[in-house]
Amino acid sequence: MKESVGKAKFVDSPEEGKLKVSFFGPFYAGYNVVAIDPDYQYALVIGKNHNYLWILSRETTMLENIKQDYLQKARELGYDTSKLLWTQHD
Repeated sequence: MKESVGKAKFVDSPEEGKLKVSFFGPFYAGYNVVAIDPDYQYALVIGKNHNYLWILSRETTMLENIKQDYLQKARELGYDTSKLLWTQHD
């Protein structure tokens, strides 16, 4: 199992999904939550350019309709979703 520990700070307001995150000391990178479900179970997060995209889930599975919706949103933002790596959960 791998784990990453980082620090996140809101860039502007806590009501806005615009964060700066650091995994390596004083160096921060921008992360933007562009979609989240009402129950905060799933999120679509993008980085500073089209090389960084995450679809996050609190569970090891994700409803297919939500997954497809987030993939479509990512494509609309210009991301090549065919390059995504999917974590396998046993």
